Formats: sequence, structure tokens, C-alpha cells
Amino acid sequence: MKLIKYSLIFLLFFSMIVSASAQGGYKLSGKITDEKGEPIKSATVFISGSTKITMTNDSGFFIFNDIEPGAFQLSVQMLGYSPYNQSGMMKTSNVSVDISLHIRPIQINEVTIGGGESNWMAYYTIFKGQFLGTSTNAQECEILNPRVLHFYFNKKKGVLTADADKFLFIENKLLGYRIKYLLKDFEYDAKNNAAIYDGDTNFEELPGNDRMKKRWLKNRESAYKGSFLHFLRCVFTQTALQEGFIVNTLYKFSYKDRDTHDGPTVSIDSRPIRFDSLMTRIDSSLISLKFSPIYVSYNPKKAAEIINKGSYSKKKDVDLDDANASVVKLPLKDVVIDRKGSYLNYRAFVLKGEFGAKRIGDQLPFEY
Repeated sequence: MKLIKYSLIFLLFFSMIVSASAQGGYKLSGKITDEKGEPIKSATVFISGSTKITMTNDSGFFIFNDIEPGAFQLSVQMLGYSPYNQSGMMKTSNVSVDISLHIRPIQINEVTIGGGESNWMAYYTIFKGQFLGTSTNAQECEILNPRVLHFYFNKKKGVLTADADKFLFIENKLLGYRIKYLLKDFEYDAKNNAAIYDGDTNFEELPGNDRMKKRWLKNRESAYKGSFLHFLRCVFTQTALQEGFIVNTLYKFSYKDRDTHDGPTVSIDSRPIRFDSLMTRIDSSLISLKFSPIYVSYNPKKAAEIINKGSYSKKKDVDLDDANASVVKLPLKDVVIDRKGSYLNYRAFVLKGEFGAKRIGDQLPFEY
């Protein structure tokens, strides 16, 4: 009996160690050098979309602990060198990388803004609206160092582009974050009023008293519910309908006569989609998605009625201008997402409606 008892205790203790190890995640480490192979110290290294950030030591080494399995985007910033980023997957073991930074060349853009200060301010206004968004959260965001931005406008194509020499520092006063943003790409098509941008993001908690922190937590919960991050996590766990998302196959998406200023026409199959038919599980941390364009509305009350009564609207034509409605398209063959709602290619989704309107001003870190 004692032997059995001690064996059970040992097995319990061993299982607790294994469980703790699994929960602790893995290590992501590496060494950063210059083109000559010399170590670079004090380089800023961070995992995009997270709160994880560190600096290289005198030998050029860095390390992150407790990294959950899934996709990650590693970014490096060092004054005088071109920014570096590397995508990867953390699966069942630690990951170590060797990174070589290259001296940043001096670029001369053939298309200059012209017009001096007045044009810069006009382009900055466009940039803020397209980059931060226009929501209540976005309107309370402040870019603390806007003068690191450089704008270039191609009159022939009607395209505004932007770049930045350094991090953009953004203060989100309603969500309680200070954001470091490494801008990699920004293009605004004035003719179609459409923008695409890409960059690496790091979040830091703002200092505040208990009352402020309580308000931030409430605002973050409000920003999260119904967001694209919330949606992707529900897709992963196959709980979209239970969490309030009603997803339908999209038949048609087109704009009506622009002269009448009517909104877009959206025709859908009124039967809710089951995502188990659209996803392939790669492992416990990753799934692959492949689907035709879908229409997503966030309506927990209606979703509960569908679950409880099996009822749904027979209407095929819906209005994308309705609150909390979005169209999601996959321009690529498929997309891999992880449990956190992270994916590697920023061009993997085309978002219209509510999802597309939410920009940096409503973004939350993956730790949320």
C-alpha cells in the first residue's frame, strides 16, 4: 500500500511539473550582429502585438520567456540600421535565431510632398484618420512624435504614402496603453478612399490610479467584445455563435449609385455558417482557415435566439451600414491563425464594415 501511495504521489508531482512547464510556455532567444558579425548592444527587440519588449546585452543577446505556442512576429529596431522583422511559429520547443542588421541607406523619394507645412498638416490629418481610426477610442489617441513621419503624394496615381525614421509613440488615453509602432508600410488611395498599412506594435501599460485602471479595464472589455480579435479567437475555439457572432455566406457585395450616396448592397445566405467545415486543425495551437467571403454581425441577443430556437432571419439583403456588421474576405488561398488570434501575413484578410473601421485606436495586445 505504501509503495502504491508513494507512486501516486510521485505521479501527481510529476504531472504538476509537466503542467507548469506547459503553462509557462517556451523561450524565444537570439543574437543580433552587424554586417561584420560584431554584436550590437542596446538594440530594441519586441514581439509585435504584445507587451513583450527587451534590449540586447553587451554581447548582442536577448531572450523572452513564457512564449505561448503559436505564431509570432519578432521585430528589431536600432538607430542607424534598417528595421528587421521575422515571422515564425512556436510549436513544441524553444526557438533561437541569429539576426544580422544592415546599415540603413539614405533614401531619396522621387515624389515629394511640395507645398510645405500646409500640405504636411493636410496629409497628417488623413494619416491619423486612416491609421488610428475614427472611433471614440481613436479620437482620444495622441501621436506624441508626429514629426518623425514623412509624406509623399503621387498626384498622377492619387496615392499618399508615409514612412517614419523612428518609432511612433501613441498614447491611448481611453484604453490605458502607450504604444510603440514601427511603421513599415502606409498607402492611402485618395480616389477610392481606402488605406492599407503594416507595422509592428508594442504595448505598455500607462501609469494610473485605481480609479483610472478600473475605467481602462471596462473600456478594454468594451473594445474587445465584437472585435476582429474576439472573432478570430472564437473561430479557433468554434464558439462564434455562442459568443454572439452570426456568420453567413456572402453572395453579393457591391455599392449602389454613388450619386445617391446609398450604402453597399450585401446579399447573404440566411443560414448561419458552421466553422468546423471551414477550418483544418493543424495542432493544438494552430488552425488553417479557408472560406469564401462571409458576412459577420455581432448580435449576442439574436445569436442566443438562434441557439435556443433555431430561428434566423429569412432576409437575404442586408445593410453593411448597420452597427457591428462586417464583410471578411480571404485574398490568399488560406490563412493560419493561432489560439491568440494572431496570424503572420497582414494581407491575409480584407475587412469591410465594422472590422475594417477599427484601427490602431481600438487595438489590444495579445495578452488581453
